[in-house]
Amino acid sequence: MSKPYIYSFTEPINPEALHALLGQTDWADARSPLDIQRMLDRSQITLGVWNEDRLIAFSRVITDDMYRALIDDVVVDMGFRGQGIASTMLDKLLKRLQHVEQVMLDCATGLSGFYARFGFRNKGGSSMLLENKR
Repeated sequence: MSKPYIYSFTEPINPEALHALLGQTDWADARSPLDIQRMLDRSQITLGVWNEDRLIAFSRVITDDMYRALIDDVVVDMGFRGQGIASTMLDKLLKRLQHVEQVMLDCATGLSGFYARFGFRNKGGSSMLLENKR
């Protein structure tokens, strides 16, 4: 019998382990371990999920903890998808953020139905993005 996954807001996230996990995406696969460490140091809320000692999922929140919160970098290891891990992460994040006036996120169009199950809706209007060259 396998042990349940460990979800933690407080367990330190190893940047090398997160680098490997983000490497499975097409939106964060170019991030370096050093930049990931900087991101972790500056993110107000991080949620990691472990299978024993292996990081298998991650998400983070950028927030003022009053009016706005942005859920970002939601990722589950390819080998663990379809088991409800992302749903449990969202439940835990939204419970943690229930006092914040607005919780936002960006996602691929194909995932909007998944997030709608948690109460997210297309806000309409225009999302704007400025990408700085690095």
